[in-house]
Amino acid sequence: MAIIPVYGRFVGDFTAHLVAVDTEDTIDEVATKIAAHAIGRRLPRQPGATGLEVVAEGRTLAPTSRLKDFSPRPLQWLDVRWKW
Repeated sequence: MAIIPVYGRFVGDFTAHLVAVDTEDTIDEVATKIAAHAIGRRLPRQPGATGLEVVAEGRTLAPTSRLKDFSPRPLQWLDVRWKW
């Protein structure tokens, strides 16, 4: 268990946020932590979406995997978007 800072951006938002995540968090939990800074504040909820997904270095991360499986580095850039 280690807390690391990552840059998270919800696709469609104009800003990124520095978000503290735990290496034991699932990718779904990471997505929720990042989305909390944009959804309902600057971006509306999307009723047709089936959830959230995280994209890092051009690939979509498995939602149930742990962040530590991805081996993130501090200040890693993560994009979160709606899953359709």
